[in-house]
Amino acid sequence: MGERGESSTHLYKRRWLMLLALFLVNVSNGMMWLSYAPIPNYTATFYGVSENDVDWFSLVFFITSLLMGLAAIVILDTCGLTTSLYLGASCNLIGAVIRWISTIPPVLCSHDYQRSGYMVAMIGQTITAFAQPFLLFAPTKLASFWFGPKERAFCTSITSIGNPVGIAIAYLLSPHIVESNGLPTLLWIYAIPAAVALLLTIIAFRKSKPDTPPAPSANVEDDSVLGFLHGLRQILGNCSFWGLMLVWGIAAGLFNAMITILPQMLCSYGYSDTDTGLWVTIMIFSGVAGTIIVSIVLGYTKKYKEVGVITLGLSVLCFIWFSQVSRLYDQSVNVLLSLCVFGFFALPLVPVCMELGVEITYPVGEAISSGLLWSSVQVFAVIFIALSTAYESPLSQDLISVSKCSHDPVQHASYCNTSIIDIIEYTPQDMTNVVYLYMALIVMAFLYMVVLFKPSYKRVESDKKEEVRIKQGLLSSASKAHL
Repeated sequence: MGERGESSTHLYKRRWLMLLALFLVNVSNGMMWLSYAPIPNYTATFYGVSENDVDWFSLVFFITSLLMGLAAIVILDTCGLTTSLYLGASCNLIGAVIRWISTIPPVLCSHDYQRSGYMVAMIGQTITAFAQPFLLFAPTKLASFWFGPKERAFCTSITSIGNPVGIAIAYLLSPHIVESNGLPTLLWIYAIPAAVALLLTIIAFRKSKPDTPPAPSANVEDDSVLGFLHGLRQILGNCSFWGLMLVWGIAAGLFNAMITILPQMLCSYGYSDTDTGLWVTIMIFSGVAGTIIVSIVLGYTKKYKEVGVITLGLSVLCFIWFSQVSRLYDQSVNVLLSLCVFGFFALPLVPVCMELGVEITYPVGEAISSGLLWSSVQVFAVIFIALSTAYESPLSQDLISVSKCSHDPVQHASYCNTSIIDIIEYTPQDMTNVVYLYMALIVMAFLYMVVLFKPSYKRVESDKKEEVRIKQGLLSSASKAHL
């Protein structure tokens, strides 16, 4: 069953179930990614490691996704949506189960105190990271293959924001669940959405391409899609795409790096992990609202650069606001408001840049453009997190007294049959230099987008030409019939 438009196009109702499945599996993967980031103190104590070791639960996603990026692009572009999403959803669930296994006493306490548990958890986290590129690279291809021209931005928006929605859920739930029930309970609870997402993916995705395309420009026939290597060469020779990778990589890389280190950044100024978790959740759901609004605007106006300039420019202003109030004690309302407005304008850059990538590289396969764009994000995120370590400095004595970065005493006698907890001390750090460096980089990205970035909307033009051709054909047929 479907919705008929022109005789050469067809919109299938199944596309909405596919959208829901991709959204849910991205939500689950986002929850896996930053399960531990909102609770660095608790996680470090539970596994008997340092907070720098806990950061690797997040960093492994950046690195693994970057290494798997090319393979994911090839599989998505040649084997199709169905194979790629089955693979991604399966890895997501397998990794979730292994993470929970790391908390079982025989694994957690087998030798070398709790290090064995940490290593098993890292293996599970790495497997879930394998899933991420298959899931993040898919929205633009789903939008192009199954949705009409006015629906594409909406589809890309909803499926892409699944990942940040998962992050928001993790930031909201992780501190509360571990406080009342502990880390093992947290990890098996997070495995449930992964199982549901895999089941829904299997039900929704029966085929990668529809029998009839949703629009004339849809790349649903094999002979209409450039070969992978040919398409890759064409993209790498596209100056506009390199500029977009720079802008998007800096903007989204900064966003990802910031939410990774935000608890450590704010705890130095007296804000608890629970406070930070709530604020990140509000920031992301504010961004979801902004993304929905922007996707509707894009669907009707196709003004991708103009909307991108506005959202990125306002994001820069909000980040400057946050950079000033986040370094002050007892400024909870200001910190929350700055993050909330920052999220509202920053998150809509996802559909703007993903759709821009498809437009300026058309008719190259969507997986190639979105895959390279997300890979640039991983590169910049790793650079930003490395810079945060390099440019952080010891906290001043007057702020150490209000810091909430110290480890909480967590008793694990019931897990490891011992009362000795080897707590690794953590020295609160001042992130002022890091924030100013981030600010300079995102301002540079904004200026580049305003002055030097000059995209051409090739897919939009293709649709317009095809619409004109169809209308001319209909007029010609009507004229002949009249004669």
